[in-house]
Amino acid sequence: MVEKYKTITEIPGWMDILTNDGVPNSNATLYGLVPYLYRVIQVRCDSLSSIPIALYKGNDEGEKEWPYPTQLSDLIWKWEASLLLQGAAYGEIVTNKTGYKKDVHYRNPYDMTVRYVNGVLSFKQGTGGGTWENDLSAGNYEMLYFNEFDPTQDILPGVSSSKVANIDVKLLYALSKFPEVYFEGGAMPVTLLGIDTTDKGEIARVENWFKRSATAIKNAFRVLGIRAGSITATNLTPPLKDMAMPEIGAEAKHNISVAFGVPKTMLDSEAANYATAVEDRKSFYTETLKPRAKKIESVINEQLLAPDNMRMEFKFNELELFQDDESDRASTLLSLRQAGLPIDLAMDIAGYQLSDKQAVMLQEQIVIDEIDKVDDPVTVELQKWARMAEKRVKDGKSIREFETEIIPPSLHGAITGALEMAKTVNDIRGIFTDAENWRGYP
Repeated sequence: MVEKYKTITEIPGWMDILTNDGVPNSNATLYGLVPYLYRVIQVRCDSLSSIPIALYKGNDEGEKEWPYPTQLSDLIWKWEASLLLQGAAYGEIVTNKTGYKKDVHYRNPYDMTVRYVNGVLSFKQGTGGGTWENDLSAGNYEMLYFNEFDPTQDILPGVSSSKVANIDVKLLYALSKFPEVYFEGGAMPVTLLGIDTTDKGEIARVENWFKRSATAIKNAFRVLGIRAGSITATNLTPPLKDMAMPEIGAEAKHNISVAFGVPKTMLDSEAANYATAVEDRKSFYTETLKPRAKKIESVINEQLLAPDNMRMEFKFNELELFQDDESDRASTLLSLRQAGLPIDLAMDIAGYQLSDKQAVMLQEQIVIDEIDKVDDPVTVELQKWARMAEKRVKDGKSIREFETEIIPPSLHGAITGALEMAKTVNDIRGIFTDAENWRGYP
């Protein structure tokens, strides 16, 4: 039988704080206790809510005002914070008795319960007991609902950045809390006393003296007299300088930065030089904020604005950060046009992203420019339809209904049915090539 022995190991005090229920588990609580978590959420929310936004109504390209009293930028800030902390965000669509939309109110994600049954999302607020329903199949919404991705399910609140980084956030708290506890104890490590005596009373007296002496600075010069013998004091807790706290803290901050998609140069002014900081900021807006903006834009448009024939768009190109890029893009477009490339191809190569309405206007202008080259109006209409369909597929969007009074109904129906299966630009081109052939059949 193998003999078992007990031994004493050197474990840093911050590990005791981390493992012995000395650290809050709630991200909402840690937000108010850990500066790095507070800052990274502030950066995400401040940056996203500061991006210019345009609102349009119907076919009018003129920008409209946000139609509700609560500021959209304030809502976006709080929705982003909710997603980062809790994995879901909520906005009550406030209506009167006739169904007229009066306002949008932010609702706290920590006070909301979500259930999904038979295509209906139900929301219940803990404080006040308010209830709302979103009928997804009918497209009726009483609550704006944003949720993060969760690999285990599709509908309910998902995995937040704070949840992913929770261990590292708690580690930073433990690392910052330990020095406070350490100095409250007189900056004395855990000490093992070796006393050369078997007198239990004498051992207890020495122990008590060491305990009292280590609890306050005023005890620093007290003297203890004992009977002859030896006392050997061995420190079990390593000194602060030997605990690798800076290295562990740096790794935790790195993991948090990765989880939130915020470069460390935006959180620590000493992390890089100016040029690197600028490139990191552009990367942050392009790779982190743009996809997030698309998500929020999509939810607001679908659940709130679409029934009123309105839509919103984030205007990243208007940010001063990207003005140099816009100048370079314009120069590239001019060079491509001077080389003889069609305007739509030149814009695509130069990296211009048009809204659906702008794309339609461009295609209409192209058709107008080419109308003298084609005598058959049906051919012109088919070309217009094909360009629009290709543009939407390139942008990863579904092919919407094409309204026309020129293309015969039978041909229009055949093309519409075929486009439902189209996945690529080549599929679309094949469909319209066949359409031209169908027109020659009796």
